[in-house]
Formats: sequence, structure tokens, C-alpha cells
Amino acid sequence: MSLVIDAVVIAGGVVVGRWVARRMRARSAAKAGGEPPDAQATPPRDAFAGFRCRLGDVVVRVAERDEAWLAGALVLEEEQPVAVLFVAPEAGGDRAVFVRRGEGSGLTWLSPLPGGEVTPGAEPPHAIEHRGARFERARRLPVRVVRVGSGAPAVGERAVVAEYTGPAVERLVVLAGTERQLAWRGVALAEGEYDVLPGGQGTLDEG
Repeated sequence: MSLVIDAVVIAGGVVVGRWVARRMRARSAAKAGGEPPDAQATPPRDAFAGFRCRLGDVVVRVAERDEAWLAGALVLEEEQPVAVLFVAPEAGGDRAVFVRRGEGSGLTWLSPLPGGEVTPGAEPPHAIEHRGARFERARRLPVRVVRVGSGAPAVGERAVVAEYTGPAVERLVVLAGTERQLAWRGVALAEGEYDVLPGGQGTLDEG
């Protein structure tokens, strides 16, 4: 019996430790300027309804055992949210997860590209060459941007989001905002290639 209790205590300690570490990373990002002061502390009610993950969840890549704690988000809206770009500040390199509403069960696992590597301007082009790979634009959508949580970059209240397909599962996402243009590169993950661990922070009232 004592061995069982010890195992439970150790497991609980690991979970709490990981949670504390993530909170500290988010606070560090905010202090370093990663989160401009006008970000909403909480998302509008039901902002993530119909999406496979929401603010506060942890997305885990099954094979790689890599994880992304969804600390902040850019909610991209037409008349209602149509896509979300989640950000996950982590030691050793930030992560991002892009999801669309009600389309299949996949998501796109991304890393931000350094400034200057891709310069889309106000209108994302039909094709982008990046590090020897060619990416063709698959979708283009003008959206309103709502920034919530911790660490989400400011791009302006309006933007054009463009999704690009490359070799195999390679993907590129460009967000051309009225204040800033950013790009992310990564891979599409299909059902079974990732898990979502609920965090329970996606149904809060507007802050």
C-alpha cells in the first residue's frame, strides 16, 4: 500500500511541477514584452466552441512526445470565429498550433519564423519559397483578430490569414495584420498523431 501511495504522490508532484513551470514561462514572456498590455485576460464566452482545443489545453505530439501548452491565442473571426492560432511560449523555442473550426480532426503544429525570412507584406502572395521548399497558397481569408491569454503577438485588429501547403505534410501560415506581418512553418498532424489534454480555461466570460 505504501508503494502505491508513494507513486501517487510522485505523479502528483510531477503534474504540479509542470504546471508551475508553465505559469512561470508565461509570466516571463509577459515581462519580456511577449504580451502587449491590451491582450484580453480571458476569451469571450464560447470563443472556442467547435474547435478541437482551447485556451489552457496541452497538445501533445504522440510520436515525438513534444508538447505545447496553449497559453495565448489569436482568435480569427468573420461573423464568428473561423480559426485560431494558439501560441505556446516554451523554454528552448516557442510553439504555435493552428486550427480551423469544424474541419476534420487535424491541426497544424508550427514554429515562428524569424523576422525577414518571409516578408508577405499586406497581401500574402500565391506562392512562397522558404529554405529550398515551395509553398502554394491553399486558403486566404480576411479576418478580425481578437488577442487573448498570455504571449499572443499583436498584429492589429484586422488581418489576412493565408495557409500554404508544401512538400508532403509541410505547412506555412502567414498572418498579414494591419500593424505587423508574421509567419509560421510546421507540419499538419492527422488524427492519432496528437492528443489534447483539457485545461478547462476555454469557457470563461469576457474580461
